[in-house]
Amino acid sequence: MIAVSTPCVLDRDLAPEGYIVLHAYAAGNEPFAPWDPDNFSSRREYETLKASRAAVLWEAVEAVIPDARERAKLAEVGSPATHRRFLRRPEGTYGAATEDLLRDGVTAIQGLTLCGDSVFPGIGVPAVAVTGAAAANAMVGLGEQWRAMDALKKKGVMV
Repeated sequence: MIAVSTPCVLDRDLAPEGYIVLHAYAAGNEPFAPWDPDNFSSRREYETLKASRAAVLWEAVEAVIPDARERAKLAEVGSPATHRRFLRRPEGTYGAATEDLLRDGVTAIQGLTLCGDSVFPGIGVPAVAVTGAAAANAMVGLGEQWRAMDALKKKGVMV
């Protein structure tokens, strides 16, 4: 399954006027060994692997926007090596391992509720947004959360 989201629907400030952000991703369930930087003889070899793995993501986007590749002004492709380097994830994991997934973000520390890709429902912009809403609800209650969202809508910050 390929998931494609457009977070600009919720926050127009994520991209300049006339542009949108698309986030496409798939489950990263392959071994890390093919991505280990020590296994590449050149940067070109790594970029070739990344491009071949990204092809399925482009195909999913192009099923909806046929000329997406030509229209893209910036395309960033992440890999397990990217996640290991920049997110400091062991072996390039993305999200939590199933057994590590926090069901509701609740911690043993009073007043500390977590959100993000390590909290159910996991990876991707939509899932992470859900965890943020759940954390807010756990901290302030649903009524107060709805009032805050209504106030943001009136300010034009949220749709």
